[in-house]
Parts: sequence; structure tokens; C-alpha cells
Amino acid sequence: MLLSSGNLREYFREALGNAMGESMVHLTDKCQIYLVNLLSEFTRSEHVFSGTNYGENPTLVLMLSRAQEAEPSEAVRIYKHLGDSSLYLSGFFNESVEGRAVSLDYYQSMGESAYSNVAGKIRYTEATGSALFMELAERFGDLVNLFNAMSFHGAKAANANEEMGDREIYDLVQRYRRTGNPEILKVLRDAGVDPNTAATQPNRAVNDKLIH
Repeated sequence: MLLSSGNLREYFREALGNAMGESMVHLTDKCQIYLVNLLSEFTRSEHVFSGTNYGENPTLVLMLSRAQEAEPSEAVRIYKHLGDSSLYLSGFFNESVEGRAVSLDYYQSMGESAYSNVAGKIRYTEATGSALFMELAERFGDLVNLFNAMSFHGAKAANANEEMGDREIYDLVQRYRRTGNPEILKVLRDAGVDPNTAATQPNRAVNDKLIH
């Protein structure tokens, strides 16, 4: 069943609040609202990959080049989308990003720089907006971690209600071994799985539980 935009925002608001509470990360109210709206908009994949013009699929480098050559108002729009895309992809799809030619550090550097450029270009006309984008730039690494934690919000809820299957456990074990993500470790431990000793084949994952 599809969620309405209002329900989506409520879901992301709850997931963000949970992730902030668990990680002890504190963000301003304006920043939290911005992130919830970003996530609600980016639930449609065409908004993530469209670039600044509908139907496009530009690379980050191409968007950066356009922003550097654009007039100030257009540059702000492009830099904002560049920052949003970098944050969303590195936070929710970090494993896919790691499989590309560039690293997560590259996405983080690109996102931080993009948000910083937005803050600098609107500084003299929108002081509160400038402060928001400086927060996004300076806390970019924390935001990536929060988004990554939020990506397991559904898995945690499902795990609380029923036992995960072998395939699900195996996939999470592999993700943990690739990333070392503490949120994945928590989900696995809650399911009674030690990722350091779990089997390397999916049909043996459950049999190798060592934490009870």
C-alpha cells in the first residue's frame, strides 16, 4: 500500500528521531525538517537521478561543472541538488556507491562542498538559510550515518515481530563485513547472530548463531 505524502513525512520523522536518539546526534529543528522533506521527495527515484532538469541522469561531476558556470541563482539550485543527491545516495545506498569508480569519501566531499557553496551564495540575502546549509555541510558525515541507520528502521521493526530468514541474515552479515556498520551489527545481535562467525553460505546462516 502506498503511503500518502503526510504519512511518508511522519514515517521519516519517526525514523530520523529514532536514529538521532540512538546515535546521540543533535540537529536543529530546521535541519530535521529539511531532511524529512528531502527524504519524502526522494522516495521517487526520478527525483534522485534527474539532476536539475527532469529526465536527465547527469554525473556529479557534470552537475558540479554546471554549477560553477551558472549564474548565482541557478548555481544555488544546482549545488543544492548536488548536495541532496550526494547525501541521499551515500546514506541510503552506500554499498552501491562503494561498488562504483568513486568512493564514499568522494561523495561526502562533493556533498559538503555543494552545501557550503549554497550557504556562501545566499549569505547576504537569507541569513537563516545560510545557517541551515552550513549545518548540512559541517554535519554531512553525521547525516550520512543517520541516513544509514534509518535504512535499517524497517528491518528492526520486522525483527521485533518475527525471526529473519536465512537469506536475510546472510545478506546482513555480508553487508556488515563490507561496511562494519554498527547499526547492522545491532540488528544481527538482536536476531542472535554473530557476524564474525556466521557461515559464508546463506543456507547455513541461522545454524551458526552464537549469541543467545
